[in-house]
Amino acid sequence: MRMMKLHAFVARGPGKGTLLFPHRHEDGAFVVSPTRFERDYVRVTDEAKLLPLIETGLKLRMSNAAEGAAAPRLISPEKIFRPVAIKP
Repeated sequence: MRMMKLHAFVARGPGKGTLLFPHRHEDGAFVVSPTRFERDYVRVTDEAKLLPLIETGLKLRMSNAAEGAAAPRLISPEKIFRPVAIKP
């Protein structure tokens, strides 16, 4: 059984439909935040702790450099797909 991780899709613009994943910053942390302002960032080093935080309403910085979406975007919880188990 394989687990899909947190993911989202670019909703508009030239990269529409691009798959996004939690963005790991240079310090190794992921960022969740209620706003786009750095002063409100909550830095998390364990990816497993992201789901409970987005379930409280925090937004998640997401990107996908391999697909041309290198800049982290702040994605609302309702736009983030949750992990699901996929049976072969």
